[in-house]
Amino acid sequence: MRIGLVRHFKVEHPPLRGWVTGDQFNQWVAGYDEAGILLEAGADYGANWKYCICSDLSRAIHTARHIFAGEIKYSPELREIGVAAAGGRLSGFKLPSVCWMVLGRMLWLMGHSSQPESRRDITQRINNVLDHIEGRPEPTDVLLVTHGALMKLLERELRRRAYYGQRMNHPRNGQLYVYEK
Repeated sequence: MRIGLVRHFKVEHPPLRGWVTGDQFNQWVAGYDEAGILLEAGADYGANWKYCICSDLSRAIHTARHIFAGEIKYSPELREIGVAAAGGRLSGFKLPSVCWMVLGRMLWLMGHSSQPESRRDITQRINNVLDHIEGRPEPTDVLLVTHGALMKLLERELRRRAYYGQRMNHPRNGQLYVYEK
């Protein structure tokens, strides 16, 4: 059984730069979630994938349609891990844009209520997807089209379940990572 992970193609959304408030950061994240992608040509994803499950966010959907010719199942369980600026008094301060992202991820790791989902919720989503794949009557090669932060946690869970494959430090847009059992 093989599971392929692909991060969506690069997004057509300008990077957030400079000093911004928490509200401006949250607006940028919402825009990123709705933005289109820059299609890539010539990448070889192999024709042997029998099944494709894709995040239901538009950037992943367009990527999946570009790289997979068969039927695609769309799943909210493969959505990116949500990130939000810390609420309360801190949201009015201007911080460098990258600080809001780092702060949001740190707050998520600590289980802060300002973040859209908890670690437990994300872990449950990942387990649901992998249990669905492994619970199929016959082993099938499955392609998952998803997002960077979620891919890191998917990789960790795949390794915990005795899959082996290429290590990913920072998932690259449009690159295929294959794990086998």
